[in-house]
Amino acid sequence: MTPVITAFLSFAFLCFASWCVGEGGEILGKKYDASIIGGLIIAWLNTAPEAIFFITALTSDNTRFAVGAVSGSSIVVCTVALGCCIVLGTRNRKGGTVQLQPPVKKQCLILLLSLLIPLFLSLVGYNVFFGIFGIIYYLVFIGYSLFHKLPEDEKKEDPRDIEMGVGGQNERKNGANDSSNSNANSESDDEDTDEENEHDEPLYKGVFYLFLGGLLICYFSKPFIDSIVTLASSWEINPILLAFFLAPIASEMPEILESISLSRKGNSQSINIAFSNLIGGTITKTTLLMGIFCFFGVVKGFEWESPTYSLCLLLLTVCAAAASGIGYFVNKIKQQHGLILFAVFLLAGIIQYKYNINIDEGNLDPIIVDPIA
Repeated sequence: MTPVITAFLSFAFLCFASWCVGEGGEILGKKYDASIIGGLIIAWLNTAPEAIFFITALTSDNTRFAVGAVSGSSIVVCTVALGCCIVLGTRNRKGGTVQLQPPVKKQCLILLLSLLIPLFLSLVGYNVFFGIFGIIYYLVFIGYSLFHKLPEDEKKEDPRDIEMGVGGQNERKNGANDSSNSNANSESDDEDTDEENEHDEPLYKGVFYLFLGGLLICYFSKPFIDSIVTLASSWEINPILLAFFLAPIASEMPEILESISLSRKGNSQSINIAFSNLIGGTITKTTLLMGIFCFFGVVKGFEWESPTYSLCLLLLTVCAAAASGIGYFVNKIKQQHGLILFAVFLLAGIIQYKYNINIDEGNLDPIIVDPIA
């Protein structure tokens, strides 16, 4: 089987596997997310596809693919996905703005502080201290998230904010408002029935989805990675470039689509949940996966390739800083903030393309870094 066919088939199965994990985690989350143990399990399940993908690349000595995958998925989530949530969410809200709740703002601050880890790694290479610090930081973040969940009571306040221009239209189009209100009521009734149907999902179905998704990810990750590396070699480009653009689709697309779907409702609580999911997923990459990356680099003696690895982590840091900065420092997020994130992604993609499209092995500068320094 040719590398192109292998890459296409394994890519398709990985996308389906990620959807299975997301679907199974959602079913279990409705039943157990209220408990501490359940929250830990669901938090881990949300990171499982990317973590398995990342570790598989490292264990098969495809470090370039691992670096491209973690930076690409982080950047896509922080810019494209979050930008879509902001643009779609604010378009359906009165005044065209949305305010993040205090727990989500604190989560943005946590992400902002965690960016010190990839930033310093881009400067010093593999480092045991930052590896340990990244894992500890992630565990503290998980513990904090379990005890500081978003309040559910605010869902009832949002329908007033979703209706755009209600005050000015009441005097002129009462009949139109009555019909729109009836439509809104029917839609809300439909949503309630949908939610009730979703709650009826049996437990074994969620377990089956998780088992099937995890099995497919474990089985198809290596063929996909190997085929992409082979294609990159035959096309004389750096595997980082292909991983940067393809890995986010394979491992993150279900979560991204779910967050976008939540934001389209224009509901403040839904937008906050979507924002929180995407920011939380990025924190996992800047802490846990960075820690794993350091330990693999030290234990297996990987060489730090400059400037490609440093560039990937610097781009990750800049994009995540833009997203977390908007979330934490901006009180009323508007549509233009989403457009700014789109522009940041475009710039990051151009830089990655420029430095990795036709890279010469001789131009890479392998650096052996003291892992303790």
